[in-house]
Amino acid sequence: ELRTPMNAVLGYTDLILDDIFGEVPAPIRETLERVKTNGQHLLALINDVLDLSRMEAGQLTLSLGDYAMGEVVHAAVSAVESLAAGKKLALKAIVPADLPPGRGDERRLTQVLLNLAGNAIKFTDSGGISIEARAVDGAFLVSVSDTGPGISEVDQHKIFEEFQQADSSSTRAKGGSGLGLSISRRIVELHGGRLWVESAPGVGSTFYFTVPLQVERQAEKA
Repeated sequence: ELRTPMNAVLGYTDLILDDIFGEVPAPIRETLERVKTNGQHLLALINDVLDLSRMEAGQLTLSLGDYAMGEVVHAAVSAVESLAAGKKLALKAIVPADLPPGRGDERRLTQVLLNLAGNAIKFTDSGGISIEARAVDGAFLVSVSDTGPGISEVDQHKIFEEFQQADSSSTRAKGGSGLGLSISRRIVELHGGRLWVESAPGVGSTFYFTVPLQVERQAEKA
């Protein structure tokens, strides 16, 4: 019920921005772009809460099918490249041409990578983001590295909990629901994989996740 009217608001905003009802003056267009940006943010928060409710009810399920991990990576890059460009951050994707085909939930894996890449851009003010995918021992190993402020060892455990973020004032200033990493970890675990971070203050962060190349059935809840 929350998502339906929000989609309507975004849809009508797009129609106005596309000049369907006549040319929109620049000052109004700028305001409408802000309406659209904040509406998309709210819709993302709604979707996170819906996923959380499904997780708690044990109803977060995968739709398994064949996919190409290279396409997952490039879809995520395409979705966030404007955010990186807006902060003048370099964005690089490293995907070998000979990656084997995968079987899993392509949409959910894209959601995980979008969350990791979006977080990397959000918390990085200079430098760049690197996304890499490769096949290792019957599994995909995907990493998202940034040149951000890094995460303390204490906070590395906390950030994967629901509604939790690292406690630094700079992190709090960036906002967010504190749900994305918790949901992402659960999606990876349902694939029979693992999600973790390697980081230290001042040296940036690298988030990794592994999922089996071929997922034939959803993993049981841990």
